[in-house]
Amino acid sequence: MNGASWAQRIQRLTSGDGLRAQLLRGGIGSLSVKVAHAFIAFALAVALARTLGPEGYGVYSFALAIIMLTAIPAQVGVPQLVVRETAKAQANGNYGLMRGLWRWGNLAVAIFSALALTIVVGIVWFTDIGGDGQRVATLTVGIALIPFIALANVRGACLRGLRKVVQGQLPESIIRPALLMLFVLVWATWFVEDELTSQIVMSFYVLAAVLAFIVGAWLLRRSQPAELNERPAPEYQSSAWRKAVIPLAMITGLQLINNYADLIILGIFRTDEEVGIYRAVFQVALLVIFGLQAMNQVLQPHFARLYERGDMAKLQRLVTTSARAILALALAPVMIFMVFGSELLEGVFGEGFRAGGLALAILAVGQLVNAAMGSVGVLLNMTGHERDSMKGISIAASVNVALNLVLVPPLGIEGAAVATAVSLLVLNCVLYYLVKIRLGVSSSAFPIGWRG
Repeated sequence: MNGASWAQRIQRLTSGDGLRAQLLRGGIGSLSVKVAHAFIAFALAVALARTLGPEGYGVYSFALAIIMLTAIPAQVGVPQLVVRETAKAQANGNYGLMRGLWRWGNLAVAIFSALALTIVVGIVWFTDIGGDGQRVATLTVGIALIPFIALANVRGACLRGLRKVVQGQLPESIIRPALLMLFVLVWATWFVEDELTSQIVMSFYVLAAVLAFIVGAWLLRRSQPAELNERPAPEYQSSAWRKAVIPLAMITGLQLINNYADLIILGIFRTDEEVGIYRAVFQVALLVIFGLQAMNQVLQPHFARLYERGDMAKLQRLVTTSARAILALALAPVMIFMVFGSELLEGVFGEGFRAGGLALAILAVGQLVNAAMGSVGVLLNMTGHERDSMKGISIAASVNVALNLVLVPPLGIEGAAVATAVSLLVLNCVLYYLVKIRLGVSSSAFPIGWRG
């Protein structure tokens, strides 16, 4: 079959409003965004690691981890709620409810952003969490990120709920890191004699976040349904939304604890150099699940719509097919990282990062388990079982923190990697079981002997 025939076939498959066409369009678009994001994030990590060195990169990474972790209260679980409820409102043609939801979500996040900003300023200035002067300076600059991160996540959730998957990811996944990369390269080119510090990089991050937020607001305005342009009277279900948002907020918080506990505990007990090496290792290991991250963005509204319609057979087929695609995309990077991890880290980041080879192999295996179990957390959240999702994540977060506290002081980055990998195994096993008993659905790539 020639190139033209393949192009025509792809065009036919992705045309129309059927579920398959929507999934293919969204999947191709989301995968493209995630591949581009992975490439930019990897290139940025290399540039920062080589420019700042392991110690400077460690200071920047520790400060960014603190900021991301303290941004939890500002989001209060609203983005996940907005994705789910926007998809349901569009399916039911209730655009007044959609407008009310968006207003309510943005107001809630704006209020909590102001509160979180005040609390974090107090923590930074009146405690020693920042450590030395460079850490404090970097944290102080980065605090401005909190409202932009929180509000940008709500705006992206609005777009994803409308099945505008690419537009929903573009500002934060592509524009923000690309701008940060551009600023770093411009500095390295024009200010060769001036040292690039972690504080300057964090300033660039804030500027990139502001510009990406502006672009994202324009994308939402351009992509919203025509019915919203008629400004229907907003409808509110504040009581139900508040009740749902509490477990979703805890899920978001616990997920961030899972993502950053190892880095923060490393920063407390070990050197900035080790933090920098581990941050580079963690960034590389994320390449294993870029397929999972890409597919989750596409699957969220479809899970919600199929469950709302009660079409469980189609939901099971979608879950199994997506899980197999996610696993297939994860296998190659895992094999490369396990065999050539040390050489890869040295060749890309520099000789000082070679020590992370074993930690990379451990994290890669943990992420492979994550990929093989499919979109378990998203499946629970999008079908109204967020409290079950919260239970699983709370167990995994407790395991993660406990193991990091035990293993990091004596073992360093390898201890952090083991803690994270074990917590991923615990999380996915618990969520798999909860999906099975609540939905009668198997989330894994190969549900052998399944009788759902």
